[in-house]
Amino acid sequence: MRFGIIGTNVISGGFVRAAKKVPEVALHAVHSRKTQSAERFIERHLDGAEPVKIYTDIESLARDKEIDAVYVASPNALHCEQAVLLLNAGKHVLGEKPSATNVSELERIYAAARQNQRCFMEALLTTHMPNYKVLKEQLHRIGVPRKYIGQYCQYSSRYDLYKQGQSINTFMPEFSNGALMDLGIYPLSPVIDLWGVPDKIQANSLFLDSGVDGATDLLLDYADKQASISCSKISNGHNITEIQGELGRIEIDFVSFIKKIRLYLNDGTVENLGVEQDLDIMRYEIEHFVQLIKRGSIESDINSWSFSQSVLSVIEQARKQVGLVYPGDNR
Repeated sequence: MRFGIIGTNVISGGFVRAAKKVPEVALHAVHSRKTQSAERFIERHLDGAEPVKIYTDIESLARDKEIDAVYVASPNALHCEQAVLLLNAGKHVLGEKPSATNVSELERIYAAARQNQRCFMEALLTTHMPNYKVLKEQLHRIGVPRKYIGQYCQYSSRYDLYKQGQSINTFMPEFSNGALMDLGIYPLSPVIDLWGVPDKIQANSLFLDSGVDGATDLLLDYADKQASISCSKISNGHNITEIQGELGRIEIDFVSFIKKIRLYLNDGTVENLGVEQDLDIMRYEIEHFVQLIKRGSIESDINSWSFSQSVLSVIEQARKQVGLVYPGDNR
């Protein structure tokens, strides 16, 4: 299965490393705005055994009949238009999270996938990990769930450049970026998967001068339980996510990777629940995506369209509360 990649950032490099471990996948092309960026990416991440095409024009990539599927890892604001273009060109699309700026854009992507009978899946890697399966299997042991506390606070490697006055994509509203979209989706997604859409959402954000959120907190109210989500690109956190029940709690190290899971019961029981995972953690979602294509499915049963839409709908409601608006919201 021949893949193209849009984007030459860190996460694209992670995709390549993981894809090398999936026998069905071969990298056929790389798209970047600059040829030099694509050349450096290929030199850094590929061994040169197979020739890889370079595209600076996405329409040309879409017309390449040798490409079966495309991994879209461009800035968030570009995800929708690029996914729709590729689906209409007959490509399967694995779209980096969040799949779109808002629910309206997401519905456009789904419509194109249906019309062209091509697979589209959001590349949210957490839900595919072996440790996430363990979490769901063991969750009953904490009894009636009452509270979820999720955190992803990571000082951005680009923040110092932003403070020096440079225009950095990850802090610019025209790219639909910021703490909630880029990081908050990780601790938010599991609680939506486990408990569904909340009855009430309360949001609070700390804005940067560029107009995006440097940090955001969410409070999610359910009928018999509550969740809090904290994310930041301008400070570091301990990044422990905790699910509390009436019989105990489960702690998760670094919810985006689910590195470790620990169980603490009220009776004093302490257990390490985690299993060994591949260090190239994107491998699991790539394997699942490939299997979807092989069996002719256009939608994942793990990262389903309704699941992705539910998560994005909560993010969109939170953004409206705090006044976080992107250009894509006005189209």
